[in-house]
Amino acid sequence: MPLEPIVQFGGGPEVEELRSRIRGWLVDHLPDEFRRTAANPDYLPREGHERAVEFCRALHAQGWFVPHWPARFEGGGLDVVRQVVIREELAYAGAPMVNTNGVNMLAPVLFRFGTTAQQDEHLPKIARSERMWAQGYSEPEAGSDLAALRMTARRDGDHYVLDGQKTWTSNGVLADWIFVLARTSPVGTKRQAGISFFLVDLETPGITRRPIRSMTGYPTFAEEFFDGVRVPEENLVGEEGEGWKVAKALLDAERSNVTRAAQAQRYLDELVDWCKAQRGAKHDPLADPLNRMALARAVERVEVGRALSYRVAHQQASGTLDPALPSLSKLYHSQLTAELRQLGARILGPLGALLPDDPDAVLDGHFSEGLLLSLLHTIGGGTSEIQRDLISTTGLGLPR
Repeated sequence: MPLEPIVQFGGGPEVEELRSRIRGWLVDHLPDEFRRTAANPDYLPREGHERAVEFCRALHAQGWFVPHWPARFEGGGLDVVRQVVIREELAYAGAPMVNTNGVNMLAPVLFRFGTTAQQDEHLPKIARSERMWAQGYSEPEAGSDLAALRMTARRDGDHYVLDGQKTWTSNGVLADWIFVLARTSPVGTKRQAGISFFLVDLETPGITRRPIRSMTGYPTFAEEFFDGVRVPEENLVGEEGEGWKVAKALLDAERSNVTRAAQAQRYLDELVDWCKAQRGAKHDPLADPLNRMALARAVERVEVGRALSYRVAHQQASGTLDPALPSLSKLYHSQLTAELRQLGARILGPLGALLPDDPDAVLDGHFSEGLLLSLLHTIGGGTSEIQRDLISTTGLGLPR
């Protein structure tokens, strides 16, 4: 069934016409292979990634890949309502949005902190899906506690020399460039001070990259070793020692979760449609009142998640973002994703354990594979425990 939100973000006939136009275009242009991988659009093998890039370039030609960017950087200059509608429809359909690190994370940082030269060099290439980005934050001893990072960046003339290691790097296998945090001065009384934000070409001498295979079998993560890597000073984003401020702005931009809210609706709709199709069967899941109650509860949870993501998007667009709200949205959707996958696996029974490559898999294995991936969402981008800490301190004003 199509995406039909109970909670509406805004707009009128023109916005709904845009929604209808996107749906029609997707019918003609979105390959079935991506509809089948809707539960996992960001984790694709290399050949699938290349086809996804082709799709995103076609999407860009329609003005829908970076619709909110200024025209100067090949964006559509659309308002936040239209941006949300586009992102919802693409996510619900399972459209493979490649380079999310570049589009959703790095680009907002470059708009805010980047130099004109950095913007001109990188933003058009991101818009055209010509330059893929990885996020280089986590280290073996600095994941959730990011301020504990040990990578160093030493000034040497007009370059910085980077030494250290990054791990669990999102999109690390397929990326061309990586943005990293590195320490440019020793740890002081405030650990967040003295950290800087750099843009690094992954072909730079001194970088060794190794893939990390996840439990789903996809080697989309990687670890990188930096040994005397020389990075031009013009690749420093923001001022030296102010990388923590840049990093926080990046995470705020990452966590509106409009896309994840639409994906959650997709998972729920698939499950409800499957249950309806079993009516009258020997094992009718809707004959069990506990299943009906659980599905009704899931409808409520999905709508709350969508409303929460709308609120974050609105505040981001208006420049009035509550600093605790992105963490609240991230935490909520991490839990919601796990809840939906667990519910689906329970209702499907033994069929819910079959992975997508099994010929007997139902619903393309979304719930079995998704259940594995849901564990990643509670860790990646900041663990759920860290989000609770940020909500309590920045939102409720509780002491650390």
